Amino acid sequence: MPSKLPAAICFRITRSCNAHCSFCLAPPEGSHPDPAALQFRLDWLIDRGVRSVQFCGGEPTTHPALPQLIAHVHARGVKTSLCSNALAINGALLPLLRATRTRVRVSLHGNRSHHDAIVGAGCYDMTTHNLRRLLTAGVSTSLQTTVVSGGSTAVEWAVAFCLEQGVGRLGILPFIPRGAGKEQRAKFGLSESERRALRDLVALKRRELSGRLDLRWLDFTAGSIPVVETDGRLLLEGATEAMDRLLCIIPDAPSGTQDVGMKRQN
Repeated sequence: MPSKLPAAICFRITRSCNAHCSFCLAPPEGSHPDPAALQFRLDWLIDRGVRSVQFCGGEPTTHPALPQLIAHVHARGVKTSLCSNALAINGALLPLLRATRTRVRVSLHGNRSHHDAIVGAGCYDMTTHNLRRLLTAGVSTSLQTTVVSGGSTAVEWAVAFCLEQGVGRLGILPFIPRGAGKEQRAKFGLSESERRALRDLVALKRRELSGRLDLRWLDFTAGSIPVVETDGRLLLEGATEAMDRLLCIIPDAPSGTQDVGMKRQN
């Protein structure tokens, strides 16, 4: 195990999902991990210096224990955030997200026809509806847009959408060939010239929109992201699975303690 863990990590609460993204970085597989096991892993990480947890998936809102786990992490004085497709934001989740100051990053990849073609029919309307609910509830909400080959117009669209809806932060993620994306590289992969042009466009827009929109370039090729997988592995994830590096495996909870953790939440 490394002598010091990263201060901020992405925590896969599940590999289940309610969408069908063509380039999914973490394709659905298996069922939800046990809530008590997830809480034990979170405590293990926090005890070793993790100070910021981003709940991700799959789709984290599909796991019924998400509210309890957010509340537990917050109670331990750790910052929380959530990466979601916002297809199913439970009404009871909204006040919790606001009370815990959980930042929510919503994935939206373009206008209705483009987004639905990538994610699934009808997804655009559900996501934008719930994004507005998050904003109305006072939840800190940003947008993340994945750009694929031939899709640079998605940047202009996403900028206009954020300004219209009052979203203060937008992240542009160039397509990366992880997960389901490996099979879609020929279709969605950006050429070097497309990638440079996209990066330059984001830099230009960032300068133009300074003070109005926090526009960010999210590039997995520039560095690795610490991610806890659903099986307890803590990885530094790169642009492809071949670039991943295992940091450690979080041990299982000692016998007899798994049932105790979630009871504290009830």
